[in-house]
Amino acid sequence: MTGMEKLNTSKSAPPLYIQISDILRSKILKKEYEFDTIIPSETELQNMYQVSRITARQAIQELEKEGLVRRARGKGTVVIYQKTIEEFLTRIYSFTDEMKEKGIEPGTSYAHIEVIKADAKLAGVFHIQPDDPLYRLERVRTGDGKPIVIFQSYFHRNRQLPMDDELYYGSLYAMLDEMDIRPVKIVEKFSCIMPDSHTQKLLEMKKTIPVLLRIRTSYDRNDEVVEYTVSLYRGDRYSYSVEIKK
Repeated sequence: MTGMEKLNTSKSAPPLYIQISDILRSKILKKEYEFDTIIPSETELQNMYQVSRITARQAIQELEKEGLVRRARGKGTVVIYQKTIEEFLTRIYSFTDEMKEKGIEPGTSYAHIEVIKADAKLAGVFHIQPDDPLYRLERVRTGDGKPIVIFQSYFHRNRQLPMDDELYYGSLYAMLDEMDIRPVKIVEKFSCIMPDSHTQKLLEMKKTIPVLLRIRTSYDRNDEVVEYTVSLYRGDRYSYSVEIKK
């Protein structure tokens, strides 16, 4: 078993299935077996560690109990564990910088900008008349290639944003900074909802998983609205922490 962990067969050692599940768990947490990939089958574990089929099955069952894997008919045993991304609400932070700080590769799988007519709610946010034009930018941001959040951002028409979708696959805040559009204050609201079919499709998620709804209104130094963004985060991937000091 060169290059593979050896099992401890002494009398005082933990059961073999526990040792195998510990090895597999470690590989999942270290992303040697990444999310949505297949771990070795019962037969493969039998051959790898020279154990019985029952022992191999028990090892996988331990991982199932912990919510790390799921048996998929005709596919094998799939890794379903994804580390929750925790954000601390202490500063104005771009998604790109946040992911990089956590060692996660940020990306964008979809981006589209268009001009729409403001409804009554958006007109109130931007202090304009209903049906006045606004920019609407929808993007799906990813972490390590997996979709995490949908951003639906609105901007006043006087911001003169470029209409090329390709320009919005990187950091939006970096782009706004280059245009001398800098948010200095934000107001945010949070709630939890169930995803509609559009959200399920873009985030590649099941309808039984809730999404975290985050609404951000950011302001510039003149207290004018820079952006109004509706964010839909996968509830199984994201959490927020707030530190309050007296």
